[in-house]
Amino acid sequence: MALRFLHVSDLHFGRHSVPEQVEGVKRLMAEEKLDAIVISGDLSQRTRTREFEQAAAFIKLAEARAPVLVVPGNHDTAWWTAPLGFGSVRAMYARYRKYVRDDLEPVLRIPGATIVGLNSAHGIRSFTLTRRLRDLSVVGALLPEQWAKAGREFAAAPAGDAKVLVLHHNLLLGDLSHRWGLSNRAGGIRSALGSGADLVLCGHDHQAKVDAVEPVGPNDRRIVVACASTLTTRVRGGGPGSINAIEVDDETIQVNVLQWSSEAKEFSRVLWARYTR
Repeated sequence: MALRFLHVSDLHFGRHSVPEQVEGVKRLMAEEKLDAIVISGDLSQRTRTREFEQAAAFIKLAEARAPVLVVPGNHDTAWWTAPLGFGSVRAMYARYRKYVRDDLEPVLRIPGATIVGLNSAHGIRSFTLTRRLRDLSVVGALLPEQWAKAGREFAAAPAGDAKVLVLHHNLLLGDLSHRWGLSNRAGGIRSALGSGADLVLCGHDHQAKVDAVEPVGPNDRRIVVACASTLTTRVRGGGPGSINAIEVDDETIQVNVLQWSSEAKEFSRVLWARYTR
């Protein structure tokens, strides 16, 4: 059975958002037959109420078309309420929980697929620190118990299910930013390989990227990684925003990068890649 997912990331409702691109996504959702819609974080720009209200309205429209899985991003996290864990960690996600989802790590099961969301946006904590000052509050992390949760969920999936892992921070090194999304850098790749996932959907880097990562250990399996760009004026390297349309069947995973055309006022495919499962 062929499945079709729409993958959107980094909408950043607020100052840098491009409304016509958001409207283009809404039209696409209304026109296409979708089995699931994935939003991989950074719905807000500054965790402001009005930004989350716009995000909530967008999600409501999406839910009218297909089941939706969403995870928070670093811009959705009020890290200053608990720097280094001192203060209220729960308060970091107060507005996200109120307007978007109370569950920071949702699991969506649909016929043919198990989609697991993990929260990589922990603010400034001891395990997110790097040697680069500019990484403060920006770099994410996934803890061993989070990877273990994903492994359990995928292990419990029905035979033949496509296993999709969703996080905000880019799993692979950015081509233009030259930055890893997770604090343990390439260690995140090894953990993802061992989780049992077939496909990883992420964002954060504001540049579209699709690649396959080959097994490292005897118990690993190849994973396809699709990083969606942003629907803002802050696309890495300039240019228009893009989203991903994912097609999965029993034998293949195909990722289609749909880029915004200001002339046609719609998203059109500019890149596609197909991999065997």
